Amino acid sequence: MSSVRTPGAGFGIKHLSEMTGLSRHVLRKWEQRYNLLSPQRATNGYRVYAPAELQLLFFLKHQLNTGAAIGQLALQGREALIRAMNAGPVDVHHTHPEARPQARALIQAARMNDRTTVDRIITLLIQQWGFDQALTGVFFPVLQTIGELWHQGRISVVGEHLISQTIQRLLSRQLQSVPRASETDCPQALVACVPHDFHEIGAMSAVRFLRHGGWHVTYLGPDVNVDIVRLACQRRQATLVLFSCVVELALDDMKDLIDDIVRHVLPLTTVVMGGGGAACYQDRLARKGIRYMADVQCVKALTPRSRPGMA
Repeated sequence: MSSVRTPGAGFGIKHLSEMTGLSRHVLRKWEQRYNLLSPQRATNGYRVYAPAELQLLFFLKHQLNTGAAIGQLALQGREALIRAMNAGPVDVHHTHPEARPQARALIQAARMNDRTTVDRIITLLIQQWGFDQALTGVFFPVLQTIGELWHQGRISVVGEHLISQTIQRLLSRQLQSVPRASETDCPQALVACVPHDFHEIGAMSAVRFLRHGGWHVTYLGPDVNVDIVRLACQRRQATLVLFSCVVELALDDMKDLIDDIVRHVLPLTTVVMGGGGAACYQDRLARKGIRYMADVQCVKALTPRSRPGMA
């Protein structure tokens, strides 16, 4: 999913180039030769691109990757391309079959920035399924689909955030309502998002499932430094630390992160890491003694009684 945190602010051409992987030369060419981009001008004369321009660039890039030519796309015109990027079928096969019509309607409402309909469908799904089943059977697959759509330029940053932030707010309320296990009688667990990762839904879901499993859980939040985790681990005498890594870190950054965890946290406790950003590092994690968890629902198996056999 997108890591853009302030979608209303707009982007400079350098930032836009970094996010899309398209050079500034290409961006200017697509603007001047093909009239595909329509940036505003700041008071200092620099180009400022709205979030919709970022979405259009992802859409164009995806079309090029599937065999289209930029000249052919430009012939369709900017407005036709914008209509196309916000239309088209949505694959929701990961969602529970009975919830697929609602999942499609939810995604389409987000694409249209229709907050009222998004809230109504989410509320109805929770009423029909219960919160945990809606979370795992509908919301997780929908979020996965939205992440794929965002990378294809078929949903805006605003639309993506409309669903993800709504679900995150509901999760936060649910966490406050879950009774905590006794701090003195139950094993301690820590949950944290790795540095530079602000995607909290998976981590917060792990907190919920662990608490239901009998752990006393401390949630450290997003973008957490390994030293903070080490200090919390020592203070809490934690017997489990779970890192959520949704963001895709560069190879060297991921290697450094794993090495920091091995040096500072693994000697103190059992360490688990989950999330799509860690998926391609499973072998390295295993070699270093860190367990990779492919699905947040697997957290349910980490009951305090099962901990001695985790490794």
